[in-house]
Amino acid sequence: MIHDLTRPITSGMPVYPGDPPVQITPLPSPPWQISALHLGSHSGTHLDAPRHRFADGAGIDEISPERLIRPGMVIDACGYPANTPIGPEALAGVALQAGMAVVIRTGWEVYWGTDDYMRHPYLSAALAQILAGYGVAIVGIDAFSVDSTVDGNDAAHVALLGNNILIAENLCNLATLACGTQYTFAFLPLLIRQADGAPARVVAWREN
Repeated sequence: MIHDLTRPITSGMPVYPGDPPVQITPLPSPPWQISALHLGSHSGTHLDAPRHRFADGAGIDEISPERLIRPGMVIDACGYPANTPIGPEALAGVALQAGMAVVIRTGWEVYWGTDDYMRHPYLSAALAQILAGYGVAIVGIDAFSVDSTVDGNDAAHVALLGNNILIAENLCNLATLACGTQYTFAFLPLLIRQADGAPARVVAWREN
């Protein structure tokens, strides 16, 4: 079974505060169906490249396909209050390995489309540094950001992107995956030259 962890791109969908609004406009071109797309590079489910935070960091087009398909697991971080940091305790009993994908499930995806979605829990600086220390390949979360959207801080982005660890945000359907179970994840962004990030199709499955 393939689990789709991707938000559909739709006109007027929620975006991070200050990001461009998403607009899909059908264009008259009978008999063909063609649409104009207006969106930011971090619209919907997307992947952050190091260039998102560091001007000299790698862009989306510099990331090899091999890096985008990873073994990994979902970490249960449900139950944290709004706009609070998720500490290293979330990793208790979890065997991290270099090169894996770590997906943080806060449960906040249920607030998608409401003001409460902006007040999601986020990675503490300590947790981000631990993940970086293990050399994981990708960190994902079911929220606008791995940092606080309300406070606008960037400690987790700095710790992860500064160590060439990719970030996937606005994941969904994480409740369909068993926490602590190994899956194969595919994070497939649009191939945009020199981009700081890009919308991505993210899926997961268990190997037989």
